[in-house]
Amino acid sequence: MNRSHFCRRLILFALTACLAAPHRATAEEGGPPPAAGAKGQPVRVLVAYYSRTGNTEQMAQGVVEGTKRVPGVVTTLKKVEDVSKQDLEATDAIILGAPAYYANIPGKMKVVIDDWSWKMKVDFTDKVGGAFATGGGQMGGKEFTAVSLLLFMVNLRMVVAGPLYEDEQGDDKWAEIGAGAMTGPLDPKVGAGELDSARRLGERIARLAVKLKRS
Repeated sequence: MNRSHFCRRLILFALTACLAAPHRATAEEGGPPPAAGAKGQPVRVLVAYYSRTGNTEQMAQGVVEGTKRVPGVVTTLKKVEDVSKQDLEATDAIILGAPAYYANIPGKMKVVIDDWSWKMKVDFTDKVGGAFATGGGQMGGKEFTAVSLLLFMVNLRMVVAGPLYEDEQGDDKWAEIGAGAMTGPLDPKVGAGELDSARRLGERIARLAVKLKRS
């Protein structure tokens, strides 16, 4: 066997061995990426609301829009009665919305959210929380309803916050307890400013959830 023929056979043998070996794809080649740590996982926000006329639902949609301003956040929007134990356990933040019924949380909603702890036994420790409320009058209990939702979260060991604001110059900055809208005869529709408060709330809670999860 001459040298040229021997070299050709050696090359053919090497190519055959390479093709027979199992291929280990890397993430760059389209294979499965390595398991992601806490910093590589999406931050999940749940927006849950109770609504009969659609006003609180409209505010909830504004909250969702606000969460989408924050990269890396995945948001779920559900009616409060449709929220499952899996939804609650998987989420990093919960934003609750309700209309003011006699200056407080609607009874049907209160029963549902109480069961999250009493019956479902969900651990809410250090999840981020926020609240929004709608009401027919100027002083119809919207703030009290939002505070009641926040107190519910505090009792469940959550970390709560509200939307941020600042003046045009950026000199004066403040926060509020939540977002709200007046939806009665004096002002029957959810206005642009009220939707802005909902978006600010969603953005604030989403940013806090990202900061806590990735710190």
